[in-house]
Amino acid sequence: MRVAMIGWEYPPFKAGGLATHCYGLTRSLADKGVQIDFYMPKTKHATGSDKKNLNIIEVGETEIFPYDRPDNKELAGQFFEAVYRYNDLVVSRVKGKYDAIHCHDWLTMKAGIALKYKTNTPLVLTVHSTEYDRSGWIYPNQWFIDIEKEGMEKADRIIAVSHFTKRVIVEKYGINPNKISVVHNAVYPIPEGHKQDIVLFLGRLTIQKGAEFFLRAAQKVKDYEPDTRFVVAGIGDMLPRLITQALDLGISDQVIFTGRLTEDEVKHIYGISSVYVMPSVSEPFGITALEAISAGTPTIASKTAGFSEAFNNCLRVDFWDTDEMANKIISLIRYKPLHQTLSKQGKQEIELFTWDRVADKTIDVYNEVI
Repeated sequence: MRVAMIGWEYPPFKAGGLATHCYGLTRSLADKGVQIDFYMPKTKHATGSDKKNLNIIEVGETEIFPYDRPDNKELAGQFFEAVYRYNDLVVSRVKGKYDAIHCHDWLTMKAGIALKYKTNTPLVLTVHSTEYDRSGWIYPNQWFIDIEKEGMEKADRIIAVSHFTKRVIVEKYGINPNKISVVHNAVYPIPEGHKQDIVLFLGRLTIQKGAEFFLRAAQKVKDYEPDTRFVVAGIGDMLPRLITQALDLGISDQVIFTGRLTEDEVKHIYGISSVYVMPSVSEPFGITALEAISAGTPTIASKTAGFSEAFNNCLRVDFWDTDEMANKIISLIRYKPLHQTLSKQGKQEIELFTWDRVADKTIDVYNEVI
């Protein structure tokens, strides 16, 4: 089986969970004998493959960043033009006979549709997030929605990363649920470190990820656990606002803003943190929660995260309920049996979330369309 897969990021170029997904999926597919040509934008990072059946093919260059949002008119024209240019370049570069075209999210949908009809090849689309998720359900951009809807309608099969995402696809985009398969994400285990009094948030600093609710909960925890430190790891357009918020809440001396972290630094902070909080306003899945749990770090996850439907050994909370979020943080800090139980059982449950499982279910989808 030969598949042309179209993405927008791949390690070491990594802006979010999509890179992690594409890395794990392509390598496991290659190990199972599927020939994968992975097309992505050319970047300044050297990207390659050590797998026999996996080729990384860089296409031209693009100025767009995967999670950019064209919120001002001056940027919008350049942004849209760059998206179209990248898709056109991919269409021109894909040669030869493939059994399936597989694209990921909105940035690659135009290319996927064009290649489906140009090469008479079935199209598989993985939806990692929608415009409703990325906008935090506040003023979603119609341009993105139109692209997503067209891609979903033209795809022969859709893979959603959670039942939560499948419901959004059906209810907001009007797609037939019978063409949607749910395949939850997976994780490569991260070593556990020496735990410290650190409560961690890690993710893009956008409305979607809910970091402002994390800070409000941190203020409430401070009164009961004054020695606890709170780490906000990541970058994004909300960083200046979050720094100001920490000052206004009187917790700036207990909050550390790390900025962008390297892969090694990410693994280290997962390993030494005592609690991980994922307070997303809307989270199709949430690979970071799996990563934290694999490092033995008990996790509190938003009820509006696909991860929450798939994983048992975690604590759940409404993202807006910062009182309850604080209660759960304090409980994990104070009550060692609870902390130890969630850590131990979480690491056992995480063994079920393998990229081999994701690859097997993806191959099933390929066989359906072929």
